[in-house]
Amino acid sequence: MQRSGSGRLAAGPSGTKAKFRTRQQSTHSDLEDQTGGASRFQIALDFVITGDFSGLYRSVKHGIIDAVVRFRERRDNFLKWLHAQRKEQEQRAMDMTLEHPYPKIRYIVNSNQFEIVGNFVIFCNTFVVGWQAEKTPRNTTDQDKLLSVIFENFFTFAFVVELTLSTMCWGWTSLVKRENWMDVFLVFLGVLTTWILGPFGIEVEFLRKLTALRTMRLIRLARAVRLRPEFKEMWALMKGLTESGETLFWTYVMIACVLYFFAIIATSLIGKAEAFADSELAQEFFGDVLRSMLTLFQLMTLDSWTGFARPLMEIQVWTGAFFIFFISVAVFVMLNLVTAVIVENAFSDSKSEEKELAVRLEREKEEELEDLKQFFLQIDLDGSGSLTKQEFFKATKQRKIRQKLRALDIMPKDIDELWDILDEGKGELAVEDFQNGIRRLRGEAKAKDILRLYKEVRQFETSVEEVEGHIESSKRRLRNIQEQLSRCRTDVAAFTRTLVRAKEAVKMAAQTQNMSS
Repeated sequence: MQRSGSGRLAAGPSGTKAKFRTRQQSTHSDLEDQTGGASRFQIALDFVITGDFSGLYRSVKHGIIDAVVRFRERRDNFLKWLHAQRKEQEQRAMDMTLEHPYPKIRYIVNSNQFEIVGNFVIFCNTFVVGWQAEKTPRNTTDQDKLLSVIFENFFTFAFVVELTLSTMCWGWTSLVKRENWMDVFLVFLGVLTTWILGPFGIEVEFLRKLTALRTMRLIRLARAVRLRPEFKEMWALMKGLTESGETLFWTYVMIACVLYFFAIIATSLIGKAEAFADSELAQEFFGDVLRSMLTLFQLMTLDSWTGFARPLMEIQVWTGAFFIFFISVAVFVMLNLVTAVIVENAFSDSKSEEKELAVRLEREKEEELEDLKQFFLQIDLDGSGSLTKQEFFKATKQRKIRQKLRALDIMPKDIDELWDILDEGKGELAVEDFQNGIRRLRGEAKAKDILRLYKEVRQFETSVEEVEGHIESSKRRLRNIQEQLSRCRTDVAAFTRTLVRAKEAVKMAAQTQNMSS
């Protein structure tokens, strides 16, 4: 009993400590759940006081993980909300049937004239920036300065108005889109230098030089025509040039690493070697690591590298092998890999453009189907969900319906034949049949329509061939019947002659019998 009691006493402190830790952790977890992590500092202080550094590590670890998780959740929720807002505002700006707070501005921004005027202003601003860059303090007159100020205010005002109208049409989310970051920055920079700092006489030459970046707005001009087939190659080159920044950054990193690695070797084998100690050329080009990196960069560009390579090869022949090996690694391998990566990115961008075009066409198709559905409901007078011939011709007498048909490239002279084209022999049209029929009538013939027509023509040819075969067989049967009828006619004539002869024979026999009697 004493042994067991002493055993319990010996185990008592550790068991009590374990129970205290368990109770402390559960209390801390409950406290975290209740306070939401607001008292983490107090919890960490309790762990420090009790000397439970493992618990302190776990608490800090869980706190960091929870903070990262909450940050990611908030970020994801914000991005989802921003995406939903952007999609809603874009749909409201594109769909004319939806209500918009500024319908007139939406009509102006979505018009082709607005796009043409904006691109023309950007084009003119490019020439003005070039004219300003050409002017120097020596050849600049007061008239040139006045024109420069007028042009600056005019283009700043034009770009501010354009950005304001676009924001009112597409919503504030258009300002945070990646493709609009450059426009927003340039407009803000123009306002800052022209309307804020300029009137106060604050000359910031660096910011004024940055206004020359407005020539980069030509990218927008290329973006406006990117979906046209004749500008496809131009947009591919422009997009590849603008999106190769990340590739160029990592290219410079790889070049610096390769140059640094070979520069250390070149400095050790050439600059610090006893054989090249008295060579001024070797010390000039490979005396330290920085000089070696600059020399190897010149070698990598293949710019007059034989000017230092041949004199060094005369001292030590193996330096030629070193230079050739460096050229093989830096030029033949690394630069070609960079080219391959850029080409691959260009191909991936081209595929993304095709997907974007497909999404745009699909969206236009959905809008077109919805428009045709509303048009069908206008024609369906009784609201039965199906369109009869009487309803169709009665509806086409209305002026609005005729205008809608004219907008669908269906002229009034073609209305009489329209029902025969749309009707498939059922006597009435459903919504899907009407939509598909009208869509087929719009625009030029598609490949699938030509293929379907070719298939129907082939089926018609097959049917005609079958009919011709039946006609030929019928002709053969008719000829056989004619031949049989001819033979029957001959047999009937022969039989008639036989009957005549038999009749004559009977008469003669009768006369002979009378005479004998």
